[in-house]
Amino acid sequence: MTTFILVHGAWGGGWQWGGVAKLLRDAGHDVFIPTLTGCGERGHLMAPDVSLETHIQDVIGVMDYEMLDDVALIGHSYAGMVVTGVADRLPERLRALIYIDAALPKDGEAMLDIVSAERKKTVMGLAAEHGEGYWVPQTLVLETGIEDDVERENFLKRMCPHPLQALLEPISLTGNFRKVPRKAYIFAARNDSHRFREYRDWAAEQPDWTAETMDTWHFPMVTMKQETADLLMRLVT
Repeated sequence: MTTFILVHGAWGGGWQWGGVAKLLRDAGHDVFIPTLTGCGERGHLMAPDVSLETHIQDVIGVMDYEMLDDVALIGHSYAGMVVTGVADRLPERLRALIYIDAALPKDGEAMLDIVSAERKKTVMGLAAEHGEGYWVPQTLVLETGIEDDVERENFLKRMCPHPLQALLEPISLTGNFRKVPRKAYIFAARNDSHRFREYRDWAAEQPDWTAETMDTWHFPMVTMKQETADLLMRLVT
Protein backbone atom coordinates (compact mmCIF):
# COMPACT_ATOMS: atom_id res chain seq x y z
CA MET A 1 0.00 0.00 0.00
CA THR A 2 1.26 3.46 -0.95
CA THR A 3 0.21 6.88 0.25
CA PHE A 4 -0.20 9.21 -2.73
CA ILE A 5 -0.46 12.99 -2.73
CA LEU A 6 -1.60 14.22 -6.15
CA VAL A 7 -1.12 17.95 -6.76
CA HIS A 8 -2.88 19.85 -9.55
CA GLY A 9 -1.48 22.53 -11.83
CA ALA A 10 -2.38 26.12 -12.62
CA TRP A 11 -6.07 26.98 -13.11
CA GLY A 12 -7.04 23.61 -11.66
CA GLY A 13 -8.05 22.00 -8.39
CA GLY A 14 -7.91 18.71 -6.57
CA TRP A 15 -11.06 17.68 -8.44
CA GLN A 16 -8.97 17.04 -11.56
CA TRP A 17 -7.46 14.01 -9.84
CA GLY A 18 -10.80 12.53 -8.74
CA GLY A 19 -10.92 9.70 -11.29
CA VAL A 20 -7.32 8.61 -10.76
CA ALA A 21 -7.72 8.90 -6.98
CA LYS A 22 -10.70 6.52 -7.08
CA LEU A 23 -8.76 3.97 -9.10
CA LEU A 24 -5.81 4.13 -6.72
CA ARG A 25 -8.07 3.80 -3.69
CA ASP A 26 -9.87 0.86 -5.27
CA ALA A 27 -6.43 -0.75 -5.61
CA GLY A 28 -5.88 -0.34 -1.86
CA HIS A 29 -3.85 2.86 -1.67
CA ASP A 30 -4.38 5.98 0.44
CA VAL A 31 -4.78 9.12 -1.69
CA PHE A 32 -4.88 12.82 -0.91
CA ILE A 33 -5.83 15.39 -3.57
CA PRO A 34 -5.32 18.83 -1.97
CA THR A 35 -6.52 21.98 -3.68
CA LEU A 36 -3.98 24.80 -3.50
CA THR A 37 -4.87 28.11 -1.88
CA GLY A 38 -6.78 30.43 -4.18
CA CYS A 39 -7.79 27.65 -6.57
CA GLY A 40 -10.90 25.52 -7.10
CA GLU A 41 -13.13 25.29 -4.03
CA ARG A 42 -10.53 27.41 -2.22
CA GLY A 43 -10.88 30.21 -4.76
CA HIS A 44 -12.41 32.45 -2.10
CA LEU A 45 -8.93 32.63 -0.55
CA MET A 46 -7.43 34.30 -3.63
CA ALA A 47 -5.29 37.26 -2.54
CA PRO A 48 -2.29 39.26 -3.82
CA ASP A 49 0.08 37.48 -1.42
CA VAL A 50 -0.84 33.90 -2.38
CA SER A 51 2.51 32.61 -3.58
CA LEU A 52 4.52 29.54 -4.46
CA GLU A 53 5.53 29.38 -0.80
CA THR A 54 1.84 29.34 0.15
CA HIS A 55 1.29 26.34 -2.09
CA ILE A 56 4.36 24.52 -0.79
CA GLN A 57 3.01 25.00 2.73
CA ASP A 58 -0.41 23.72 1.61
CA VAL A 59 1.14 20.34 0.77
CA ILE A 60 3.44 20.25 3.78
CA GLY A 61 0.36 20.95 5.89
CA VAL A 62 -1.37 17.87 4.49
CA MET A 63 1.68 15.76 5.29
CA ASP A 64 2.01 17.17 8.80
CA TYR A 65 -1.62 17.09 9.88
CA GLU A 66 -2.34 13.71 8.30
CA MET A 67 0.98 12.47 9.76
CA LEU A 68 2.15 11.08 6.43
CA ASP A 69 5.48 9.43 5.70
CA ASP A 70 6.74 7.22 2.87
CA VAL A 71 4.69 9.37 0.49
CA ALA A 72 4.55 9.23 -3.30
CA LEU A 73 4.30 12.91 -4.26
CA ILE A 74 3.03 13.67 -7.75
CA GLY A 75 2.89 17.09 -9.40
CA HIS A 76 1.21 18.07 -12.66
CA SER A 77 2.24 21.11 -14.72
CA TYR A 78 2.78 24.14 -12.42
CA ALA A 79 2.71 21.76 -9.43
CA GLY A 80 6.18 20.62 -10.46
CA MET A 81 7.30 23.81 -8.72
CA VAL A 82 5.31 22.92 -5.63
CA VAL A 83 6.37 19.29 -5.26
CA THR A 84 10.02 20.17 -5.87
CA GLY A 85 9.84 22.68 -3.03
CA VAL A 86 8.20 20.14 -0.73
CA ALA A 87 10.65 17.39 -1.64
CA ASP A 88 13.63 19.68 -1.11
CA ARG A 89 12.54 20.26 2.50
CA LEU A 90 11.23 16.80 3.37
CA PRO A 91 13.06 14.23 1.22
CA GLU A 92 13.19 11.74 4.08
CA ARG A 93 9.38 11.58 4.16
CA LEU A 94 9.00 10.69 0.48
CA ARG A 95 9.09 7.33 -1.26
CA ALA A 96 8.75 8.80 -4.75
CA LEU A 97 8.69 12.12 -6.57
CA ILE A 98 6.90 12.09 -9.91
CA TYR A 99 6.39 14.88 -12.43
CA ILE A 100 3.59 14.68 -15.00
CA ASP A 101 4.15 17.14 -17.86
CA ALA A 102 5.42 19.46 -15.16
CA ALA A 103 7.94 22.13 -14.33
CA LEU A 104 11.26 20.79 -13.06
CA PRO A 105 12.87 23.98 -11.76
CA LYS A 106 16.41 24.92 -10.91
CA ASP A 107 17.24 26.96 -7.85
CA GLY A 108 16.11 30.56 -8.35
CA GLU A 109 13.68 29.84 -11.18
CA ALA A 110 10.03 30.88 -11.19
CA MET A 111 7.29 29.22 -13.22
CA LEU A 112 7.19 32.14 -15.65
CA ASP A 113 10.97 31.85 -16.13
CA ILE A 114 10.58 28.48 -17.86
CA VAL A 115 7.97 29.56 -20.41
CA SER A 116 8.56 31.61 -23.55
CA ALA A 117 8.84 35.39 -23.35
CA GLU A 118 5.62 35.61 -25.38
CA ARG A 119 3.76 33.35 -22.96
CA LYS A 120 4.99 35.32 -19.96
CA LYS A 121 3.90 38.58 -21.59
CA THR A 122 0.45 37.13 -22.25
CA VAL A 123 0.07 35.95 -18.65
CA MET A 124 1.17 39.29 -17.25
CA GLY A 125 -1.15 41.15 -19.62
CA LEU A 126 -4.16 39.03 -18.68
CA ALA A 127 -3.48 39.57 -14.99
CA ALA A 128 -3.20 43.33 -15.49
CA GLU A 129 -6.29 43.66 -17.70
CA HIS A 130 -8.64 41.07 -16.22
CA GLY A 131 -7.14 39.85 -12.94
CA GLU A 132 -6.87 42.99 -10.82
CA GLY A 133 -3.11 42.68 -11.15
CA TYR A 134 -2.82 39.59 -8.95
CA TRP A 135 -4.66 36.69 -10.57
CA VAL A 136 -4.53 35.13 -14.03
CA PRO A 137 -7.81 34.15 -15.71
CA GLN A 138 -8.26 30.61 -16.95
CA THR A 139 -8.78 31.65 -20.56
CA LEU A 140 -5.36 30.27 -21.50
CA VAL A 141 -6.65 26.71 -20.99
CA LEU A 142 -7.92 25.62 -24.40
CA GLU A 143 -6.63 22.22 -25.57
CA THR A 144 -7.66 19.55 -23.11
CA GLY A 145 -7.61 16.40 -25.22
CA ILE A 146 -11.05 15.50 -23.85
CA GLU A 147 -13.04 14.10 -26.77
CA ASP A 148 -16.53 14.09 -25.25
CA ASP A 149 -18.09 17.53 -25.74
CA VAL A 150 -20.05 17.57 -22.49
CA GLU A 151 -17.11 16.31 -20.44
CA ARG A 152 -14.81 18.89 -22.03
CA GLU A 153 -17.27 21.72 -21.39
CA ASN A 154 -17.69 20.69 -17.76
CA PHE A 155 -13.91 20.44 -17.35
CA LEU A 156 -13.37 23.96 -18.70
CA LYS A 157 -16.19 25.37 -16.56
CA ARG A 158 -14.43 24.13 -13.44
CA MET A 159 -11.10 25.71 -14.30
CA CYS A 160 -10.39 28.77 -12.18
CA PRO A 161 -8.09 31.79 -11.91
CA HIS A 162 -4.56 31.21 -10.61
CA PRO A 163 -2.56 33.48 -8.27
CA LEU A 164 -0.03 35.50 -10.25
CA GLN A 165 2.49 35.68 -7.42
CA ALA A 166 2.70 31.88 -7.38
CA LEU A 167 3.93 32.02 -10.98
CA LEU A 168 6.40 34.85 -10.32
CA GLU A 169 8.05 33.73 -7.09
CA PRO A 170 11.45 32.05 -7.59
CA ILE A 171 11.96 28.75 -5.86
CA SER A 172 14.76 28.30 -3.33
CA LEU A 173 16.37 24.86 -3.50
CA THR A 174 19.24 23.16 -1.70
CA GLY A 175 19.18 20.10 -3.95
CA ASN A 176 17.85 17.80 -1.21
CA PHE A 177 14.95 16.75 -3.46
CA ARG A 178 17.46 14.61 -5.33
CA LYS A 179 17.66 12.36 -2.25
CA VAL A 180 14.15 11.00 -2.83
CA PRO A 181 14.66 7.30 -3.67
CA ARG A 182 12.40 7.07 -6.71
CA LYS A 183 12.14 9.95 -9.19
CA ALA A 184 10.31 9.96 -12.52
CA TYR A 185 9.29 12.31 -15.29
CA ILE A 186 6.22 11.59 -17.44
CA PHE A 187 5.90 13.47 -20.72
CA ALA A 188 2.55 14.04 -22.48
CA ALA A 189 3.61 13.57 -26.09
CA ARG A 190 0.62 15.15 -27.83
CA ASN A 191 1.00 18.34 -25.85
CA ASP A 192 4.66 18.33 -26.94
CA SER A 193 5.90 21.24 -24.85
CA HIS A 194 9.54 21.63 -25.84
CA ARG A 195 10.53 22.41 -22.24
CA PHE A 196 8.72 19.37 -20.86
CA ARG A 197 10.28 17.25 -23.59
CA GLU A 198 13.70 18.53 -22.51
CA TYR A 199 12.94 17.49 -18.93
CA ARG A 200 11.93 14.01 -20.08
CA ASP A 201 15.09 13.67 -22.15
CA TRP A 202 17.20 14.86 -19.22
CA ALA A 203 15.53 12.39 -16.86
CA ALA A 204 16.18 9.55 -19.32
CA GLU A 205 19.92 10.22 -19.02
CA GLN A 206 20.02 10.18 -15.21
CA PRO A 207 20.87 6.90 -13.47
CA ASP A 208 18.42 7.51 -10.62
CA TRP A 209 15.44 8.76 -12.66
CA THR A 210 12.84 7.04 -14.80
CA ALA A 211 11.50 8.71 -17.96
CA GLU A 212 8.10 7.82 -19.40
CA THR A 213 5.97 9.06 -22.29
CA MET A 214 2.17 8.98 -22.58
CA ASP A 215 0.39 9.39 -25.91
CA THR A 216 -2.00 12.07 -24.71
CA TRP A 217 -2.48 15.80 -24.21
CA HIS A 218 -1.62 17.84 -21.11
CA PHE A 219 -4.20 16.31 -18.74
CA PRO A 220 -3.56 12.54 -18.69
CA MET A 221 -5.27 12.26 -15.31
CA VAL A 222 -8.47 13.12 -17.18
CA THR A 223 -7.91 11.68 -20.66
CA MET A 224 -6.16 8.46 -19.58
CA LYS A 225 -7.30 7.81 -16.02
CA GLN A 226 -6.63 4.07 -15.86
CA GLU A 227 -3.31 4.34 -17.69
CA THR A 228 -2.21 7.14 -15.36
CA ALA A 229 -3.16 5.19 -12.25
CA ASP A 230 -1.43 2.06 -13.52
CA LEU A 231 1.74 3.99 -14.38
CA LEU A 232 1.88 5.69 -10.99
CA MET A 233 1.48 2.37 -9.20
CA ARG A 234 4.26 0.85 -11.28
CA LEU A 235 6.63 3.75 -10.67
CA VAL A 236 6.34 3.73 -6.90
CA THR A 237 6.92 0.01 -6.32
